[in-house]
Amino acid sequence: MLPLLLAAQSTPDPAAANKRLFDRTVDELNFRTMETVYDKSFARAKYPVSLRATKARAEFDTYFGRDDLKKLFRNYNGVSERFKSRFGKGRTDLLEFEKQLNSLLVDRNFEFFIRVLPRDERVALVRTLQRVIKQSAAQFNASQDPAPDELAADGAAVPPAADGAAPATLRGPAAVAEDPNPQPEADLASAPAYAGPRPLDVPARHDWMDYLSLMLLIGSFLLLLYLVLSVAPALQQRLDALLPPSYADSDNEPEPQRPRRAASKALPEDRYEEEEES
Repeated sequence: MLPLLLAAQSTPDPAAANKRLFDRTVDELNFRTMETVYDKSFARAKYPVSLRATKARAEFDTYFGRDDLKKLFRNYNGVSERFKSRFGKGRTDLLEFEKQLNSLLVDRNFEFFIRVLPRDERVALVRTLQRVIKQSAAQFNASQDPAPDELAADGAAVPPAADGAAPATLRGPAAVAEDPNPQPEADLASAPAYAGPRPLDVPARHDWMDYLSLMLLIGSFLLLLYLVLSVAPALQQRLDALLPPSYADSDNEPEPQRPRRAASKALPEDRYEEEEES
């Protein structure tokens, strides 16, 4: 029995090893976050590297009289310690491991704590924490992972988060990193997912913009008919009335005759013979 007990003690439990890896990763994420906020708040001071444990961060007291920052760091240190309870109960596969770590990057307490950072530094911090998560996922022991069909059957039995918040999907933090103008204050987990192309048997839905475009098209067509059938003929008639008579079409009409002067009925008398006699 003794050799069997020694062999059992020397063989590490994959689930326990993965749980310790999760706790160390949470401590690393919390340390990187608090280090970035501390270095940004105090330009001439650096967050000590030795504060990678929760107890050491709780005993740290160098805040240069900034009681507000001291309270902020102490509160977040206590809240972030509860992140460790998100893994180890229920599913313990690699998918759940990465999902719970990524959910820390969209947690409302995390977003509230890093709000003092500029937008570009928040994006850089999230990308740094994502690299830490990928490194931890590479060290995950997947020897005890269930089969894919067991994961699908156990999908409804995933326990909720410790603080009551819904866990974020794996694509949530990636959207923060890829967005050129990210907004860490928004809840990325609540964004609707793409449902795929619309089936052919489902009728299309039209919004107010489609109906407005149709009304404008019909109005333009009616206005064109009004111009062609009413305005254009009336304009042609007015132009014909203003033209001089010489431009009128007179091919089949006789030209008006000029009135002749009436000939005088009384002719002068012929007196040439009398003048010659005289």
